[in-house]
Order: sequence, then C-alpha cells, then structure tokens
Amino acid sequence: MELISPIYLVGLFLACAFVPLLLLVALIQYIKKKQASHSVTPLTSDLLRPPGFSLQQRLDDIQWDLMECLSIIPLIMTAGPMILLLQTLAKGRYPTLVEGLLMAGVLLLFVSYYVRKAVRLVKTRTALRLGHACERAVGQELEPLIRPNDRPYRVFHDIPFDGFNIDHLVVNPSGVFVVETKGRSKPLNKGNKQFKVRIEGDALHFPHRIEREPLLQTRRNVQAVRKWLCEATGFEVPVAGVLILPGWFLERKQRMADPYVMNATELARQLPSLHAGVLELGQVQAIAHQVAQRVRDVDRERADRAVSRPVGSH
Repeated sequence: MELISPIYLVGLFLACAFVPLLLLVALIQYIKKKQASHSVTPLTSDLLRPPGFSLQQRLDDIQWDLMECLSIIPLIMTAGPMILLLQTLAKGRYPTLVEGLLMAGVLLLFVSYYVRKAVRLVKTRTALRLGHACERAVGQELEPLIRPNDRPYRVFHDIPFDGFNIDHLVVNPSGVFVVETKGRSKPLNKGNKQFKVRIEGDALHFPHRIEREPLLQTRRNVQAVRKWLCEATGFEVPVAGVLILPGWFLERKQRMADPYVMNATELARQLPSLHAGVLELGQVQAIAHQVAQRVRDVDRERADRAVSRPVGSH
C-alpha cells in the first residue's frame, strides 16, 4: 500500500487549520450584510456623547489589537515548524542545528514582540476600564440635576477639544462648571481597603502616592472652556472647575475652590450651591446651544451598535 505523500499531509493540515477560520469569517460577513439589508436603526438623528465615550472608543480599539495579538502568536508558532518541514521535503534532509536554532530565534523574536504588546494592551485596558466606569458613575450622579425651567440645568458629557476631552459640563444660572473625573483604585492593606484621600498643600494625598496633576488638569480645562465659550457666544462666561474622585472619602485639610473637589455622591447635592458667576436664562440657552453643537457628533449607526452591547462587554 502506497504511503500518503508528506506534502499532501502538510496541505491537509493547513486546510484543516485555516479553512474553517476563513469560512467563519465569510459567514460573519454574510450575516452582517444580511442584517444590514433587512433592518435599519430607528434613530433619525445623531446622538449626544454619553459619559466616557472617548474611553469606550479607545477600549474598542484595544480589544481589536488584543485579538490581533492572540491570533498571530499561534500562527507564528505553527508557521515555524511548517517551514522546517517543507524545507526537509524539498531538500530531502533534516534541518541542521544552525537552521533549527535560527528558526527558533526568529520565532522567539516575533512571539516576544506580540507577548509584550499584549501585556501592555492588557494593562492599558485595565486602567481605561476603571476610568470609563468612573466617568459613567459621575454621569449618573449628574442626571438628578435636571430641573424645571425655574432652575434650568443643562448637562453634557465627553466634550471633545483639541487633543483632550472634558468629562462633563454643567450649565446653569450660577455659571458653567467643568466636571472632571479621576478614577483611582483603592489599595489594600492587610486585606482592608484604604479609602481616604487627604486634600492638603494643593495636592491629593492618596494612601500610596501624592498627585497634583488632576488639579492642574482641571484648571487647564477650565481655561480652555472659558476661552472657547467667550469666543463662541460673544460675552464673558463664568466657568469653574469641579474635580470628582468617585468612591473616595475626602479629608479636607484645606478649602479647595479652584477647583472644587468632592466625591461622586456629593455632586448632585453640592453642585447647586456652587457659584461661578451669574447667567441670564438667555445666556444659559446660548451656551447650551454652542455646547450641544460641539458634542452632537456621535454617529447614530455606531451608537446603535454600542448601546446594544452588554455593559460588561467593554
């Protein structure tokens, strides 16, 4: 009985490995096109940005990059032995020790690159998920601020600027408030969460570190918003900053008003009492119109796909 050709076996192995994958990709594309041809979003206009929209976009991109790494690594590990096998069949001899070591070195180089990339992406994704969850939490705390016309509040989320974004913007007769969110995980000490942050010396004293940049960033954002709104509306706009640290108990050793610092649960209760200036109802409406034009850029098709995902899918 004639033995099956080794080249035929290699071809059969590659077919078994890659043909199902190609068929799966083709099936997914077919289903997507069929669904697109039989359904359309019920939304008739683009949507305002939800809390954490920019971070969600970055998380989506990172997820695709991770899938790329996890797909390429097994392909590389399979390609190396296949190349050596084909070389053996073509030359009629086994690879030499030098050829084997060279191939192993090349494989190790490529695999190490993608492993390091995957580790870096996982760390970035963890930090972004924390920030995204905190921005959503602050956004939910801002929702109770919506009032009747006698107390007109306008709340906007994730306002894009050149190279950065404003987490939340509140417009009311007492001024415009830039609400920035900083998500910081709580360290454990013998199994117990460290939950206090001390505000002292124009800095945030967390259990294991001292941070000043969140305060400085909030002040920079206040200046950027003030400059833009004054140019867009043609009148002076009072703007103040509010820095939110969700989940932390604040120990205030100094009074902070530039920016105000509070946790998320204090926001809806304290924000109505804050005062940046005085705005007439017409000015509030003019400012709200300018901000709405800036943030109404979420494509409704993308937004429809995003809101259809489970909360835990990001």
